[in-house]
Amino acid sequence: MSTHNTESCVINAPLEKVWAAVSAQDFKFWSLVKSTEQTTSSSEVGSSRDVTFNDGTVQTYRLIEYSLVKNSLTYEIIDSKPAVEFLSAQHTIEVTRVTANNTSFVQWTSDYSADGSEAAVLDSKYKKLEALAELAKSLEN
Repeated sequence: MSTHNTESCVINAPLEKVWAAVSAQDFKFWSLVKSTEQTTSSSEVGSSRDVTFNDGTVQTYRLIEYSLVKNSLTYEIIDSKPAVEFLSAQHTIEVTRVTANNTSFVQWTSDYSADGSEAAVLDSKYKKLEALAELAKSLEN
């Protein structure tokens, strides 16, 4: 079983607009997220944010990599209430310009520790697909 999942899409919006929405890390585009509370700047490596989901789940994410050169960020889950079924997970979102038509390619990758179940990876897959579709809908003209 793979503990790695990548989902992607092309969004009909320029890179700058897509990166602004992604790099804010407030997930305002995603209907599953009720609120986000950040402790410091969204681009400060080591900063954390509490993400509250509509079902009452609260997860704390810590930013572990942020790149303006690659338009990418990586965060890890450091706490979850209720607890998750795996020891660790790292998620990377990267935005790339599609030069042929000034759209954006967005890729969201998740890597779970070896104890990550197939159910957790599949849940992540479908939630990323939903989030990417909602991101696209929120940004496309």
